[in-house]
Amino acid sequence: MMPRRARAILWLDGSAACVAGVVVLALHDALARLHAFPPALVLFIGAVNLAYSCYSGTLAVRASRGRTPTRRAIDILVVANLAWVAVCAAIVALTAGTASLFGLAHVGLEGLFVGMLAVLEYRRVRPFARSPEPA
Repeated sequence: MMPRRARAILWLDGSAACVAGVVVLALHDALARLHAFPPALVLFIGAVNLAYSCYSGTLAVRASRGRTPTRRAIDILVVANLAWVAVCAAIVALTAGTASLFGLAHVGLEGLFVGMLAVLEYRRVRPFARSPEPA
């Protein structure tokens, strides 16, 4: 069984993404104005967070039920987090001239948070993941 701390990291990841996705989608019009982002960009950010939470949340549920995720599943999680860091950096770079300071800070801090999760998951969750079963 995966240690409690490793499971807690998975729960933090899945829960944070779910909350972010739901809040951003529910408030997308107001956030688009506040961030000075195109509404489609805000919808994209919310939808990606919600979709990602389905994956990370599934891993958290499985780990909590004694079904330790495989290393491959954790590697996918880490790579997805790192990819989102790159997307956040691109959003900041591409909207720096038009977005509000709040919008840039929000996306930049989200990127930092997700990057820290990637490091935590690689260091504190992956070592307890199981090897894939032979085919």
